[in-house]
Amino acid sequence: RCGEFIVVQARAVLLATGGGPTMYKITAPCQDKTCDGIAMGFRAGATLMDMEMVQFHPTGLLAGNSMISGTVLEEGLRGAGAYLINGKGERYMHRYDPREERATRDVVSRSSFMEIMAGRGTPEGGIYLDASHLGAEFVMKNFRGMSLRCKDVGYDLPNAPVIVSPTAHFIMGGLRIEPDCRTDLEGLFAAGEDAAGVHGANRLGGNGVAESTVFGGIAGDVIADYLAGQHSKPVQESQIRKMIESILEPFERKPSVSIYSLRDRCKQSMWENAGLVRNEDSLQKAADDMNEIREQLSTISLTQGGRAFHLEWMEYLSILNYLDVCDVIIRSAQTRKESRGSHFRSDFPDKENNQPLYNICCSMNQKLQLSPVLMTRMKTDASESV
Repeated sequence: RCGEFIVVQARAVLLATGGGPTMYKITAPCQDKTCDGIAMGFRAGATLMDMEMVQFHPTGLLAGNSMISGTVLEEGLRGAGAYLINGKGERYMHRYDPREERATRDVVSRSSFMEIMAGRGTPEGGIYLDASHLGAEFVMKNFRGMSLRCKDVGYDLPNAPVIVSPTAHFIMGGLRIEPDCRTDLEGLFAAGEDAAGVHGANRLGGNGVAESTVFGGIAGDVIADYLAGQHSKPVQESQIRKMIESILEPFERKPSVSIYSLRDRCKQSMWENAGLVRNEDSLQKAADDMNEIREQLSTISLTQGGRAFHLEWMEYLSILNYLDVCDVIIRSAQTRKESRGSHFRSDFPDKENNQPLYNICCSMNQKLQLSPVLMTRMKTDASESV
């Protein structure tokens, strides 16, 4: 807000910034969530895991340039019997899954994306969510919040189809943690969407809140105990100066390409090439695009003037985080030559069930590593009732 730098001398750090895969064109989280915690942890040297596992929700509201465009219309609508209809007026989910609209998020999202990319979407680039046959009174009574949200942007959910699209919603990957939220860096902890491993390759609706509640509490207790035996370490002033100089460098450059055009190119490429449907060619295209964007970002110039509330500067810092996270998403997706959970490759559409399960792990300046999944069972106390 003020454009000034503040050094926080902490004995422990908890990364719990809420994740947010906003590096995609259509996204459910608000735009100020740019995977900052994951990116900061990665640059500090922590290990990331499961970064290829990005969840897309099937029904994000398409509302033009509105700030609520991409926000979720929840599963309850489809559970109650709402239809998904393509731009040709056809229900299409029966072609992809016998459960039709009630299939899992990854299946419904991917199916809708395939319809859109095959040219069977709406003129706006989405598909229709139609609940009108359920009756206006039923929809308004049971889905009042969603009905009012749709009304705010000109839709009449109880009486007419609404245009929706798959929307980037949640990253199952993040910093690899122990059950007590410790990362592999001393004094660094992670919880919530900044942490990996809680949901595996997919996530059930509502479990993100449960995860934050459980692991937020664990992190608080563990860090409190950890701090009792820690002393402050000296600040490395040379390192701080170097970081500040790097962050301020764009203010000293000559005018160049627009920071917003780089942001939009990143979002478009990730959406088309490293999103719901991936293959070797598309992932390589995404990798090439990210490299070009990174090169252009290294020459970007920011407008002069006060640094307080400098939106271009904020966008620049966000894209730096975008690119680090995008790079790991792409490389992890290239490495997993199968389809599993939210990760779907059209050139490897099946699960590799004849091979042991593994997590893909990545650290700064190191090759990706495959870590075997260890299956364990929790034993209950014999005195407890089950």
